[in-house]
Amino acid sequence: MRYLHSKINIFTGTLFGVLLLLPGCKSEENQRIPNVFVDFTINLSDPMFNDLQVAGNAVVIDKSYAGSASAGYNDHGIIVYRASENEFFAFDRTCPFEETLDQAVVLKNTGDITPECPKCHSKYVLPNYGYPTSDSPSRYPLKRYRVAFDGQILHVYN
Repeated sequence: MRYLHSKINIFTGTLFGVLLLLPGCKSEENQRIPNVFVDFTINLSDPMFNDLQVAGNAVVIDKSYAGSASAGYNDHGIIVYRASENEFFAFDRTCPFEETLDQAVVLKNTGDITPECPKCHSKYVLPNYGYPTSDSPSRYPLKRYRVAFDGQILHVYN
C-alpha cells in the first residue's frame, strides 16, 4: 500500500511540475508586440476591398474603417493579405524588430508581398506567415491575428 501511495505522489508531483512549465514553453513568435483588441469584418463585395478579390493582394486597414477594433497596436493598422481563394492572413503593421521604435511597416502597393519597415529596413514576407527575409535585422515575424472566411465575409479578430 505504501508503495502505491508513493507512486501516486511521484506521478502527481511530476504532472504538476509539467503543467507549471508549459506556459514557459510558449513560443515567442508573436509575443514581441503586445495584444490589443481586434475585431472587425470585411465584406468582399464592398468596392473598398476590390483588391482582395485577387490572390496575392493585400490591403491596409486602419482605425478609420472600424475604429480602434481595426487599428492594431498603437493605431498602426492591420495588413489583410489574400493568399489563395479561401486563405487570408491578417498582420499587425507594427515592426517587431524593436517595438520601442514604434514603427509601422509599409506596403508599396496592393500586390506588394514584402512590406518594409522604414526605420530598421526589415522586410517581411506575407506568404511566409509574415516572417522576415534572411537579410533583415528582425528575427521575429509580424504579429498575426485570427481570420475566418465564409466565402463573402472575412472576420479578423483575436
